[in-house]
Amino acid sequence: MVVKDNYIFINTNPLTNMIWSYGITAADYINGLDELPESIILLNDDEEAANNYNSHIKFNLVTGSSEIRRYLLKKTTIRKKFIDFKGEDSLANLLPTEIAALLYMAHMGVPMHRPFSSKLMNEYIYLTQPDETIRSYYRRFSDFNHILEISIKRNLRELHNSRRMFARSLAIKDIDNSILIDLITKANDGLIIMFGEIKEHKRNYQIPLYILNDPEKASITLKTNEINQNATLSGHLIYDILNKQWDLKWE
Repeated sequence: MVVKDNYIFINTNPLTNMIWSYGITAADYINGLDELPESIILLNDDEEAANNYNSHIKFNLVTGSSEIRRYLLKKTTIRKKFIDFKGEDSLANLLPTEIAALLYMAHMGVPMHRPFSSKLMNEYIYLTQPDETIRSYYRRFSDFNHILEISIKRNLRELHNSRRMFARSLAIKDIDNSILIDLITKANDGLIIMFGEIKEHKRNYQIPLYILNDPEKASITLKTNEINQNATLSGHLIYDILNKQWDLKWE
């Protein structure tokens, strides 16, 4: 059995532009996006985190990218849930049924209909689930590529530093986009990047890649942490420390 924090789980759905994930932090999300939104609706009724309020939709807001960054990085027991929007005029035009859809998303943790609103002109949705997994939506699905890259590099750097107490921090080269796309494509069935079973061989870090046997049982697998029993070792993500090169090999 592995430590829960020692892996990244992603399950992708390109049809809805959804990523269901675990192990990707709010900091990874912030550092991976080219630009943070300027305004978000807080779907979790987090009054303390808000710096604005809209009386028409009766939701708390956070406005300003620096404030949104602070909100995402803040440690809190309240699950972070938000949808961004372009300008408060867009909120004034929301119909009661559209406001009800926001309430549904807040309560159920998934959008009622399509995740992207022509009125809000939102780029993202971020919904922390009761099991601490995250369902996130990207109008440009490729925006997730860099977030995944940031998370992989952070996990590898942390693991390297934990094994070499007095060594310099590992400088890690960017991951080729073709490798990221391959990983995200394989994640349609549920992909686990298992840092807890990483091996070092001839100055190569070999990170095991598992594919879920039954994607429908993903929630149970993550909750019980019985990954080896419910997923198949399907390949390795490899980083050559000396040559600073990434490689991806499937079984």
